[in-house]
Amino acid sequence: MMLISTSRRPSTRTRSFVKELLGVIPLSFQVTRGKKSIEELKDIAVLKGCRRLMIVESRDGNPSALSFMHIDKKDWKWLGVMDITVSLRREMKITHKLDSFDDDLPLFIKGEKGESFDFVKEMFFGMDYDGGVEAPILLWNGEFINFLRDDVSSIPIGPKINVLKWKRLI
Repeated sequence: MMLISTSRRPSTRTRSFVKELLGVIPLSFQVTRGKKSIEELKDIAVLKGCRRLMIVESRDGNPSALSFMHIDKKDWKWLGVMDITVSLRREMKITHKLDSFDDDLPLFIKGEKGESFDFVKEMFFGMDYDGGVEAPILLWNGEFINFLRDDVSSIPIGPKINVLKWKRLI
């Protein structure tokens, strides 16, 4: 499970991006940041039983980075950060309305194997895709992240995330 929040003053585009992530990441929850500290977000994540915290940072009104934290009841640590640009579903002319997941489904990852694949897999708490399973799939091609939900469409449904740079923090 993943708790998703934003930097303190998110733009409309950043809030839209978070809503789109909720429709493709199973058992993800959004918390409005407001004046909450990182420590308060961590405490909320623990109460909800989340193992990951993703903070969507903004620059000039656009999502610009994803920062990931691993959380358990006694400890937490920053895992990594991705500098990004995004294409929202409406910008890609994708009109499927996606609801958040109520089922406890895994998030699978499919794509080019390598160090960046392993990084994305770890940040999103994903599992290797081996086919035949109906669950959301994170598609990774070495530069871009996109998402697939077989229950909605046979083609990627966004949001599309261009990973400009990534860095492990542990």
